[in-house]
Amino acid sequence: MTKTFLQIGSGPGIGLATAERFAREGYRIVVASRNPARLRAHAEAAGIGDIAFETVDAADPFSVAALVQRYRERLTVLHYNAGVLHYSADGELQTRTLEDETVASLVSDVHVNITSALAAIGAAGEAIEHNGGGSILVTGGGLGIQPSPQFLTLSTGKAGLRAAALALFEPMQARGIHLAAVTVSTLVSPDSVHTRAVADAFWQLHAEPQDAWTPEIVYG
Repeated sequence: MTKTFLQIGSGPGIGLATAERFAREGYRIVVASRNPARLRAHAEAAGIGDIAFETVDAADPFSVAALVQRYRERLTVLHYNAGVLHYSADGELQTRTLEDETVASLVSDVHVNITSALAAIGAAGEAIEHNGGGSILVTGGGLGIQPSPQFLTLSTGKAGLRAAALALFEPMQARGIHLAAVTVSTLVSPDSVHTRAVADAFWQLHAEPQDAWTPEIVYG
C-alpha cells in the first residue's frame, strides 16, 4: 500500500521542498492550499511525480478537518505548513501590530496559525493510528520563542503551535505517532539551501526510530 503524505498550507518554499523530499522516499504526495493552480508549475519543476492538488482555506478549520478525513485511508504523514504573513501589492513583507488588526483579521489569522492546525492534528491522529503509525509534522517559527509586537498574530500562533506540539508529543508517541516541529528561526526564501535543509529536518524527524523520537528541531 502506497503511503500518503498530506501537506496543508503548501507553497513554493518549505512546503514543496518538503513534499519533494518525501516523494523521493516513495510517498504519494497530496498538497493543499487556497490556490493550488499556482503550485503546479513549481511542483513540475521540482520533479514531483505522484502528486495530487487540493483546495483548502486554512482559515476554515472545518474544511481542514474534512480534507484530512478524505485521505484517512492511507495517511501516514501529515505536514501542517500554514501560517499567515502579510504582503503589500508589491510583494513587500508587512509588519502588523495589534492596532493594525481588526476583529475579523484576528479571527482569521488565529484560525490559520493554530485552530486549523489543532483540527488537522486531531483528525490525522485518528487516521494515522488506525494505519499503524506515522508522523504529524508542523512548521514552527522562531517568533514562537522570541515574539515580536510587529508580527503579533504570527508570534502568538507559532507559540501556541509549539506549545501544542510539545504538550501532545508524549500522548501521540504512546499511540505510535511522532508529533514534532521544525522551528524555523530564519527567513527562508523559495528554492534556497534553507528550504532543502528544513525539508531534510522534517525527513530526519520522520525517520527517527521510535525510541529516539524528539519533539523539535530548531533551524537557524
